[in-house]
Amino acid sequence: MTRFLLVVVAVAGLSACNKPAQDDCRRAIQNMLKLLGTDSTAKPADVESSVRLCQGGSSREAVACATKATTLAELKACDFMSPKASK
Repeated sequence: MTRFLLVVVAVAGLSACNKPAQDDCRRAIQNMLKLLGTDSTAKPADVESSVRLCQGGSSREAVACATKATTLAELKACDFMSPKASK
């Protein structure tokens, strides 16, 4: 039983390795809102909801890219928070 739990913990830890931090997601979302011109109208609750979605569905690389983007074209190229294709 202990061996099984160790394997489960190890697999869970490996799958979370590329997940972005909450603050990184928040910065990327704020930058995205600024680029879209909706930063002044965004509700705090909506931003926090987006942060949770970002943490669950984005990679660190995509979040870093979205944070550094200075144009909408650069943001689009980041593949940031894009819906996953259903299989």
